Amino acid sequence: MHTEPIITNERVDDIPVLLAQLERIGVRQLLDKHFPTHGNWEGESLGSVAVIWLTQNICF
Repeated sequence: MHTEPIITNERVDDIPVLLAQLERIGVRQLLDKHFPTHGNWEGESLGSVAVIWLTQNICF
């Protein structure tokens, strides 16, 4: 028994707009200011990770 797969398309043209808006209002800097990272934290800051996460969750 074969069933057709359900294929959905997601628009990705809003991602740059959302990233620019979050950067313009300073979400990354605000999060970094109020939630300092632990001394052992390496890589991107908490604010950067949160902005990417928010953009992904808003779009998809």
